Amino acid sequence: MIRDYWDVSKGTLYKEIDDIKDKVTAQQWSVLDAVRKIGNIGAHMEKDINVIVEIDPDEAEKLIKLIEYLIKEWYINRHETEQLFADILKIDSDKASAKLSK
Repeated sequence: MIRDYWDVSKGTLYKEIDDIKDKVTAQQWSVLDAVRKIGNIGAHMEKDINVIVEIDPDEAEKLIKLIEYLIKEWYINRHETEQLFADILKIDSDKASAKLSK
């Protein structure tokens, strides 16, 4: 999602999250970095094959809710905002045209 929405491709997730630090809220950045750290254990198991971090169902549910939140904040809200702004601009244009035709 970070690569798609923010159009970043820095080679590592760490660099990509760091690259968007000034584009997201401090809270969003902290959470994204925390998820990266949690995921590092699964992504880089070769560093210590004896370390397995358990994720309980409640934690998994919270991680899924984060994904849902980001989809809403980054994609759905952006689309709805773009649509609203386009509608307002069309209203303005229609009113200006109506005013000129009188």
